[in-house]
Amino acid sequence: MFFPDKEKRGQHFVPPLDPVEVFRDAPTLELEVTHGRKLRVRLVTVPIHALSLNPDNPRVRHRTPGDEELVENWLWEETGTRSLYNEIRYSGGLSEKPIIDSSFKVIEGNRRIVCLRRLDDQAKNGELPDASESLFEKIQCFMLPQDVEPRDVALLIARVHVSGKREWSPLNQAEQIFEMVTKRGMSNAEIGSALSISPKKTSLMLQAYQATLDYGKLYPDVEGKWIHKFSYFYELFRNEFLSEWARTPENLQTFFGLISGTSPKIKTGNQVRKLGPIVADPRAINILKMEGFDKALDSVKRKQSQSSEFTKALQRASDTLLEISSGPLRITRTNARLLGDIKNHIEEILRSRSHSITDST
Repeated sequence: MFFPDKEKRGQHFVPPLDPVEVFRDAPTLELEVTHGRKLRVRLVTVPIHALSLNPDNPRVRHRTPGDEELVENWLWEETGTRSLYNEIRYSGGLSEKPIIDSSFKVIEGNRRIVCLRRLDDQAKNGELPDASESLFEKIQCFMLPQDVEPRDVALLIARVHVSGKREWSPLNQAEQIFEMVTKRGMSNAEIGSALSISPKKTSLMLQAYQATLDYGKLYPDVEGKWIHKFSYFYELFRNEFLSEWARTPENLQTFFGLISGTSPKIKTGNQVRKLGPIVADPRAINILKMEGFDKALDSVKRKQSQSSEFTKALQRASDTLLEISSGPLRITRTNARLLGDIKNHIEEILRSRSHSITDST
């Protein structure tokens, strides 16, 4: 497969758009927003280079603001864009039409536009011998009405990327839901109903995304890489024990510190999944802070192994006592004294350790 890596798009003259020409023979269609609620759009055909990319796209908005070309380059480097390019090239076009607003800004389908721009440049430069120069020159798009409600746009995009084809990562999906709540005033229940996802999952995404934003304020970076720690917070809050632990501000700040820096103590989301037994053990969490995740986990495993041996010893003792009590046995003074000692030891252990009794087996 061919993966072009041009530093610049080709420079093509794009004549001024004539509204009459754009809307001539452009049919009016309806896109379902949610549960029978429809949005009237126009199916228009426009030159590919006349469209502008959306700098507010979730894939790039947390990076340093840049111009159109910089946004395009960022989108080109996104995981999956090269595969999308090959699909469009070999199919000769798009199967799903982008959505644009009345100013010709791409609302949905930015990566597809990036791929088509490069294909159009290559076709015009003679780099695609099996394609005519004009094959990728124009594109059909759904154009939203000028007076469209931002709330409807948010729902439409969410239907595509959150509960639909799921092209977006969980991070981008969470960001879309977060904006629907904070900017569009939608409730968790309303979003869940519109997108066919549970209110519990909506709450989880919102909680993890808000924590990610809080983390980014304390640990910012030039390229916006902090936003990708979202997966760590998602794993943190999806675990019931860890979620409860993180409710304490001091504990959440501790977690911030563990995942930050050039050599963080927690390096992957998978490690977060295994964090519960470590934070439950004061000695292990101190080892985590000082020596790293692997040594902290080893400490927990050793303790669990010792606990397991202790449990086995108690089980053997219990079995022996059961065997003694269920069979004929003449109790001597010595045996009675030993049994009394055992009783006293057990009562002392239970009395002195009652505060630390857990449900673990």
